[in-house]
Amino acid sequence: MNTILIILIGIFFASIGQIFLKFGISDTGQISTFTLSSLLGLIFNIPVLIGLLCYGIGTIFWLIALSREELSFVYPFISLTFIIILFASFFLFSEKIGAMRILGTIVIIFGLLIIIRG
Repeated sequence: MNTILIILIGIFFASIGQIFLKFGISDTGQISTFTLSSLLGLIFNIPVLIGLLCYGIGTIFWLIALSREELSFVYPFISLTFIIILFASFFLFSEKIGAMRILGTIVIIFGLLIIIRG
């Protein structure tokens, strides 16, 4: 399997994991103090568990990618999660996305293109 594809699969699972964590914590509510009760609420929260599972799968793909390429090549791809999360925040959580976030995302895309071409 192509290393770029492996990286993208890892990024996909990491992003999906983050989205599920947000769904889970939205159900739980804001955590003001870290208590046994709040910890148990997170442990038994299905979206949080799915999010952690997705992170685990993403980590496996990430390790495979790191075994094939240099860290300085692989690591910048983590910025793709910013782009995926930006769109997910807007479409799934109705978050407002300002011009500066969009500009920052464009800069990230150009930076990745430079790294891939280099």
